[in-house]
Amino acid sequence: MFQKEVADRLTAEPGSRAYGRLSVVAQRQCRVQREFNVDARAFVPPPKITSTVVSLAPRSDRLDETGFAALETVTAAAFGQRRKMLRTTLKPLGLDLAALGIDPTQRAEDLTVEAFCALADSYAAKTGTSAG
Repeated sequence: MFQKEVADRLTAEPGSRAYGRLSVVAQRQCRVQREFNVDARAFVPPPKITSTVVSLAPRSDRLDETGFAALETVTAAAFGQRRKMLRTTLKPLGLDLAALGIDPTQRAEDLTVEAFCALADSYAAKTGTSAG
């Protein structure tokens, strides 16, 4: 059970306002599904927030520790300056976006989880670590 705003971030799709690092990392590691909201009257005293139950089913192809670290690095850079284009936010990582088929003028919130995984794999290969 999470605060509704956190559940929104966990389940957010690319292009939405709630989509961010948490969305990408959670959806890469687990199948994330919003189940239902819990009415505030179910608690004593009732909170001023809405709670949401979310199911997180681990994926069989989860990233190992090294791959997870690469994904964390890439998402931190990409979402660190949310309104900047990827060519600016990912420049310090030295990734060739065009070679990965990613438009450098896109913003982080427009990339799919799969695109972030491709970036993480490229970053891991560049730095000599393995990714998954």
